[in-house]
Amino acid sequence: MFLDNSLCFNGSWATPTAAITATVDGTTVIDVTGAGSGNAPAMIGGFPNVNTAMNNDYGAGDGLAFPYIYIGVTTTGTGAGTVTFSVSAAPDNGSYSPGTYTALWTSPAIVGTNLVAGRYLVVPLPPTEWTFGEALPRFYKITYTVSGTVGAVKFDSGLVLNPVESTLSGQYANNFLAV
Repeated sequence: MFLDNSLCFNGSWATPTAAITATVDGTTVIDVTGAGSGNAPAMIGGFPNVNTAMNNDYGAGDGLAFPYIYIGVTTTGTGAGTVTFSVSAAPDNGSYSPGTYTALWTSPAIVGTNLVAGRYLVVPLPPTEWTFGEALPRFYKITYTVSGTVGAVKFDSGLVLNPVESTLSGQYANNFLAV
């Protein structure tokens, strides 16, 4: 599985979320241009000092490696409450910030006692269904929706390539390090 901190919803794969006890968005919004919210991405192959809001349907993949949503439990949950995960995407609003988010995927509600450390969920990131003339997404975020009490459960989450569950899982050898 290929992990990249720029595709992690909690800032870094080495640092799980803070305890999720109420509904909250992930700490990081993924910008597929790498420029960050509020910043104009540099135009590829363009003239000097020309910027454009490039967008990319990350869910469409590159034709070979398709991205997956990865959500791993790092601290066991407790209680009869539930957590629902949803991943949303938004186009650039014209000011280099996220426009209106559209939910791409939502999990079923998972009871707190079933959120056991070491367990994880891997789901293909669906391509967006935008209408003609709409901008493709530039920003992706995760939302943890909590109902009731789930304890101080923590997660690692982000977009990954070639998890074990994918057909291309052997593309990267064990202990592959991207620097």
